[in-house]
Amino acid sequence: MIAGLRRPRGERRYLTPEIWEERQNGAEGRPVFVPGANSSLPKEKEMVAKSTLMEDFRRIVSGNVRTKPSYADCWLVGSVGDLDVMEEYDTPNGRVVIGTASDGETEYNLLPSEYTNSDAVNSIIEESIAALRESFRENGGRTDRQFVTALARSIVAERADGLMISLGRDAERLDAEFERICDIVYRYSVGLGVFDILLADPKLEDIYIDAPCDRNRIHVTMSGIGRTNSHVRCRTNLVVDRREVNNLVNVLKRESGLPFCESNPVLETDMRQQAARATVVGYPMSPNGDAVAIRKHSAHPWTLTRLISNGTIDAPTAGLLSFLVQNRATFLVCGARGAGKSSMLSALMFEFPVSQRILTIEDTIELPGERMREMGYKVQSMLVDDRMDGNSLSRSNEALRVSLRLGESAIILGEVRGEEARTLYQSMRTGRAGSAIMGTIHGDSAKTVFERVVHDMNISPEAFMATDVLVTIGTFRERSTGAQARRVKEVVATSDRVGEFADISNNRLDFGVPVMRRALSSCAMTESDARDEIRARGMLREFLARMGDAHGEEYLGPEWIGAANELMAKFPNKAPEDLLESFKARFRAQTSLETEVAG
Repeated sequence: MIAGLRRPRGERRYLTPEIWEERQNGAEGRPVFVPGANSSLPKEKEMVAKSTLMEDFRRIVSGNVRTKPSYADCWLVGSVGDLDVMEEYDTPNGRVVIGTASDGETEYNLLPSEYTNSDAVNSIIEESIAALRESFRENGGRTDRQFVTALARSIVAERADGLMISLGRDAERLDAEFERICDIVYRYSVGLGVFDILLADPKLEDIYIDAPCDRNRIHVTMSGIGRTNSHVRCRTNLVVDRREVNNLVNVLKRESGLPFCESNPVLETDMRQQAARATVVGYPMSPNGDAVAIRKHSAHPWTLTRLISNGTIDAPTAGLLSFLVQNRATFLVCGARGAGKSSMLSALMFEFPVSQRILTIEDTIELPGERMREMGYKVQSMLVDDRMDGNSLSRSNEALRVSLRLGESAIILGEVRGEEARTLYQSMRTGRAGSAIMGTIHGDSAKTVFERVVHDMNISPEAFMATDVLVTIGTFRERSTGAQARRVKEVVATSDRVGEFADISNNRLDFGVPVMRRALSSCAMTESDARDEIRARGMLREFLARMGDAHGEEYLGPEWIGAANELMAKFPNKAPEDLLESFKARFRAQTSLETEVAG
């Protein structure tokens, strides 16, 4: 701020292009903040309080202006030139435009709703934030949303007259604006600021803040752009001050109870309220300041029908995987980071019968244990984090050892990484492991995973062959959008010969491999019977995927997978076509929806 001047409350702050260049080049000193009413910027680049949200957005993007409300600590930096727009949509607290910039990069441009407020409304918000903080200093109180929002309502209500004047005495808008302002007050007092807005976007998967945060744009990865299973990396129009990142880190420390300092420069914790996982790296490991990575969990539980719907897997392969889960096969789901390994593992878990007891071991809560318990499954979750003694590998190994003593169960490992792998394979070979084993592992093929487990984890080749099935998920780039789309690219079974694998996907199903021989023996089926059951499972899931596409998200959910499996168990000898017709009749009776969809 210019020496000797007080910035009027509630006004927007502008950062000129010249000063931005100085900050990017490492110049010392703070930028000059100029109130909007007296801005020396060209008239066409000033924010106009009464303009529409989209007009404001286009003005910020097209002009080289950096702006933010005075109570926020995130700058909108925009893009040079127009974006080649790929998609536009609204989030609960902002407007998003995604497109390709002139330099070829994909951009995620967010305009938070508070960045379009008039100065009068921003003044009310800033005064309310100050009053709320003063109340906490004097009286203390809880920091949960319910308590803080209630306190904010009482504070904002004292300024209702000023709010009414700012709305042009439009009484019809008052209630909605009142609630919106209370939400903003919460967000910028004890909330996560701009990160609350980002985490509320259902299309976002990852958020990255590189150090130094005030000289780098936030980057994100997204899904559902171009294709429903796409994976797009984007830069954003957001640059956060260090205060914003410090606030985020303080919230994570407070909620987790974990240390974060120079002697403990890594903080990894779940963000339960936001259904996400955060990793923070600080000084001295990150010499330029705190760096943050946030991975969001899926808002909807993954099922094989959802994976069919978004193109990750085809129906016949889904039917095969369902059959193998029912027959207690051991699975490893392979792929690179972000390929969708945890999504596939979650989908396979819903193929267990409800009577199956399940133990999950993970270092971040991503698997659908809570949802499965709501459906009647018996699920025991084990969380391995920094509050336990030892390093991450020894903690995972100890959790696995404990799980083997908790009785006969299916064991689900969020990720197979090292020391626990030896315990796992030793238990599998001696028959002490559970009735089914599943886990994820990094690798781009079954052969790559075999080499890693045998040579890097020191598991004998013979022990590795206790793995029945390996499912590899890969990504490929779409030429039209540049997005990375996910797809199952390999389903193989271990063979009788060590280190060799048989392709069992689609029409290549080989009943001579060990896992298929055991399945036929355990359920007293012929090959013909097994082929019919696999085909029926695929047909039911393909039908549900079509119903989900035509009638809504709920028909891709796990409850309908349970209904399909229940029908299969009730009529084990029914022909696939007859089973499908019976299921369609049940679907029509429960939903009153048409089951024949054009196309």
